[in-house]
Amino acid sequence: MSETVKKILCAAMALGLLVSSFSACGKKDEEEESITRNPNVIEAPATEPAAPTTEATTAATTEPATQAPQQPQKPQQPQKPAKPQGGSSMNGTDFTTQMIKAFGYNYDTKEDCFYTEINSWQRQGNFIGHYDAVAKFGNMRYKTTKIDFDARDESGKPYSWRFQLWKGQYGPFGGAEIGAYMKEPGSSSQNPNATDELYYCADDDHLFSMEFTLYMNSEDYYMSRKFFTRPWQKHWWLTGFKKPNGSLDPEKLVMQARVRMPNGEMADGMEAGLQKAGFTKGDALATMDTYKRVGWDFFLLWNEVGNLNY
Repeated sequence: MSETVKKILCAAMALGLLVSSFSACGKKDEEEESITRNPNVIEAPATEPAAPTTEATTAATTEPATQAPQQPQKPQQPQKPAKPQGGSSMNGTDFTTQMIKAFGYNYDTKEDCFYTEINSWQRQGNFIGHYDAVAKFGNMRYKTTKIDFDARDESGKPYSWRFQLWKGQYGPFGGAEIGAYMKEPGSSSQNPNATDELYYCADDDHLFSMEFTLYMNSEDYYMSRKFFTRPWQKHWWLTGFKKPNGSLDPEKLVMQARVRMPNGEMADGMEAGLQKAGFTKGDALATMDTYKRVGWDFFLLWNEVGNLNY
């Protein structure tokens, strides 16, 4: 591929991702109060942190075990020849790197996908839920679901939390997102300029360890033909965007995810929020739209729960 073609392709990708970035953190209205953020970058853990291994009950878990839980193996199915799912590989030039980072993204050469850095410029915005209603006009067609609950953080301070999942089409890309947002309980009623849909992007003191793998459809999931993976790390907005081969249907995409809560009260809140959102307790492995709780860790298998934005 010539350098000129590479530059044109990268510019188009970066512009498409710029539009998609607002689906996770929209800008507030001018009259709404701004939020101050810690500029220090929190590095993703070099090794997977310790995690609990015992099955949680409805009571709050007091502390995690030391052994990290392992995702159970999928049931064996007859194997079929794997189908290529990724776009073309791009070995970035200096121009490519600068272009991508200017729009708040980086590029994973191993997974052949774009993703957002932990301190991308989008973090300075705040999440406005009604953006989902207008995203379709920016050629973003996706399914999304919200997991809401109230719980105290590790310091004992109460917050309202929102975890939102997205999967679908972002311009020419197929992608997915997990966003972590927070606000003080009752802040909407106390602030006449705020709305119930206004949340702040989680700050450096409230990052969450999480990961996900995206599949084009349930058949690919059961055959272990992944589209791409975003690896285990601490983040507030875990994203991935990749050019698919062929058509993409947001309703058919399957996300297999794992998210860790920092304490038992938040884990209990997360479980209640998942059930309210439409997930059922199960194996999170063979049955779609189920979750499995292991201590403070949650394994999710998401396909149909939620709503389309178009």
